[in-house]
Amino acid sequence: MKLTRLQGSIAKAHWPLILLYAAVFAVLGGALFWQLGTLASGYSPAELAAYQSSLDLKGLLHNPINAPFYLVVKMLTYLHHDSLLVTRVVAATMGTFVLGAFALLLRRWHGKWTAVIGTLMFGLSAWFLHISRIGTPEVLLFGVFLLTAAGFWLRKTNHWAALLSCFIIVAALLYVPGMIWFVGLGLLWQWKTIDAVFKKHLVVVTVGALLLLGALVPLAWAIFKNHSLVMPILGLPAHWPAPLTMLENLIKVPFHLFVHNDANPAVWLGTAPILDVFSLTMFVLGSYVYLVHIRLARTPLFISLLALTLVLMAIGSPITFTVILPFIYLIIASGISSLIDLWLSVFPRNPIARSVGWTGIGLVVTLACAYQVTHYFIGWPHASATHEVFTVQKP
Repeated sequence: MKLTRLQGSIAKAHWPLILLYAAVFAVLGGALFWQLGTLASGYSPAELAAYQSSLDLKGLLHNPINAPFYLVVKMLTYLHHDSLLVTRVVAATMGTFVLGAFALLLRRWHGKWTAVIGTLMFGLSAWFLHISRIGTPEVLLFGVFLLTAAGFWLRKTNHWAALLSCFIIVAALLYVPGMIWFVGLGLLWQWKTIDAVFKKHLVVVTVGALLLLGALVPLAWAIFKNHSLVMPILGLPAHWPAPLTMLENLIKVPFHLFVHNDANPAVWLGTAPILDVFSLTMFVLGSYVYLVHIRLARTPLFISLLALTLVLMAIGSPITFTVILPFIYLIIASGISSLIDLWLSVFPRNPIARSVGWTGIGLVVTLACAYQVTHYFIGWPHASATHEVFTVQKP
């Protein structure tokens, strides 16, 4: 009874914040699931291949790459008979979990308003919507961010649930090409925390380790039977590019982010850069903030993650911008938070100036989100190049 009253009083005290986050996630949920099966003219060959792979369970034993995605799709086919749509439902659901972790992390680091603004900008960004609304295993690359969020949770609380979450995410990621390097980076980053938690939660560690080993048995067996799977799992190319090609690939990464992206109508509109002007400006400001606060635990981690992603993309790995996009938007949110703090420090008591500042931030954030949403929901589905790719109809 006392617990119920306590929960009621907490909800009553924080109901405006609860309503605010509910409204934010209602908008983001609508963006993720609205016209999920009808926005494009059909389905892409990659989505058809993903669906067919999920049906072939014996084939997954021989080639379990990206198996976590296919297994979830297979489970949903028993509940929903609209076959190809379930691949998109799985991707959008995974995207929802990523947004939840993103909001929680921003809330802890920068407060509620930055969490609201940053989560809206990330959740409505065109690249996030493309990857989270297309039924392919690329959405699994967001798992690096989920593992990072769980790692910060573990570092902050040493809670057994955080430790178990890390085990589960690692088990899934090791089936995804190239993710083993990020898991290794995470182990190096959290080594001291892991050592302390192992001593504190020995039972959970034992259970988690057994679950991890059990989950990796199919992968180990497949590699044992087919050694050619080693290179794809490591995310390494079958044929290494020439040094000049690697240098060109390295230069292309920031170029595609900020200036001119490659044409890929399956997941992008034309050759527009991934970041809009406002996001780019806040990214530069946020990067400066992180460099000034180099001693923060997350600063060297972010630098390491970006460097590792750059190297893998330079050598021709299947790693894409999906891995680093959440971290880029964390830095963007940090830039926005710094800008807000700077304005409020200049006008600490002037209500008119404070209102002008918040109105200005709200306006440019709205324009940036509107540009990204228009890019995805209006420009992309009506482009002729998109129609040429999404030609597969429901079976």
